[in-house]
Amino acid sequence: MSQRTLTTQEALEMMADAFNEPLENLLPDTPRDSIPGWDSMGALMLIAELDERLGLELQAEVSREMKQVQHVLDFLAANGALAP
Repeated sequence: MSQRTLTTQEALEMMADAFNEPLENLLPDTPRDSIPGWDSMGALMLIAELDERLGLELQAEVSREMKQVQHVLDFLAANGALAP
């Protein structure tokens, strides 16, 4: 479990940074394949951000199964890192 929590806005900002994507392009229902920066390097950046900021370990195989922004938010919520 994470020691720190993020708001949904902060989580979206973290993803925008990791994927080098404008924040306004990231909504919960945005599909992964419509985010150019959510490639293998972007996925590694997200994994690193989750570890550094929250102490969460996102396995590569779990990352590959994430098909939209909401899946990242769900992962954060399941690990106690998304503020209600």
